[in-house]
Amino acid sequence: MADNCVKCKKAINAKEGITCACQKKFHRTCVNIDDALYEAIQKNPMIVFSCDDCRQQSPKAMATKLQAMEDKLNKLVNGVNQIQGRMYQQYFQMGPNTNNANDVKKQTNSLIVVGNNCNSDRLQVVCDYGRWVQVGKFATSTTEDDIIEHLAEELKMNKNLVKCTKLVKNDANLAALSYCKFKISIPDYRFNELFNEAIWPSGVMVSPFTPRSQLNQNRI
Repeated sequence: MADNCVKCKKAINAKEGITCACQKKFHRTCVNIDDALYEAIQKNPMIVFSCDDCRQQSPKAMATKLQAMEDKLNKLVNGVNQIQGRMYQQYFQMGPNTNNANDVKKQTNSLIVVGNNCNSDRLQVVCDYGRWVQVGKFATSTTEDDIIEHLAEELKMNKNLVKCTKLVKNDANLAALSYCKFKISIPDYRFNELFNEAIWPSGVMVSPFTPRSQLNQNRI
């Protein structure tokens, strides 16, 4: 069933119509859209047609629309983060080197679900922190709180779940150092996310943390 033009109220066929962002439909001739402009709109997503009503809206109304779009985008991002969290759960539950189909079936039948909502301040959970990473090079003015706040924001998790220690000797003169490093840990079921280069500023190096005592043992 053909739609009717908002201006002339007559039916519109597919070749002669154009739609505003508000979903109102018009004859192209009724809104002075020639073939060249129509083709440009079709080819370039940055060019959009707006009807007279939309162009005359107040800045406040436009701001409301933009806020609604931002809310939808945030919901989409949260959905992607949840999917990513489930993928990490599967990784740690199934193991990265599972080659036997029977082993996969056995582990799937005894699937254990690990919570992924790290934004709760009400419920205190004891998490496993079995591994650490070493991260640098940061300006010496960088604090442990700076790192914790950054990771909590990037990983969408409670900052109380981020453990961070500055790798500087107690008697070190920070003014004499060119940079500093940190050792960091988050709960094991999300640990591999620390190696996601997208969460770190350019130039930062992330590597597994090896205690100095273990390094000495390896050298013997």
